[in-house]
Order: sequence, then C-alpha cells, then structure tokens
Amino acid sequence: MSRKFIVDGREFPDPDPNKTPEEVKRIMTDFFPELATAETREHKQGEDATYEFVRRTGTKG
Repeated sequence: MSRKFIVDGREFPDPDPNKTPEEVKRIMTDFFPELATAETREHKQGEDATYEFVRRTGTKG
C-alpha cells in the first residue's frame, strides 16, 4: 500500500508510513501554515491511498 499527499495540486511522498494522515498534516503545517484548518479528503484506488489537504474557505473579519 502506498500513500500520497496532495497540497494545492502538488504531490508529496509519504514522510512516515507509521503516522496517521492527521499526523502527517501536522508535520506539513510547518511548511504550509494554511493546513492548520484544512480538510483531509481520502481517495482510494485498490491498495493505494491519496490524501488531499483542502483549505477551508470562509469569510475574514
């Protein structure tokens, strides 16, 4: 089983297969602060999984 992570259309390899997708998101938040409030979407194709981190849209102020 392989995992991929997608942020803003860019694909990143799995940094640690022992971590959950939410733990990986927390790690990636150091590089992409907008992931702190992002939604995680999982797509499976056979044994492989792709996790897409999607920024939540909202109003400012």
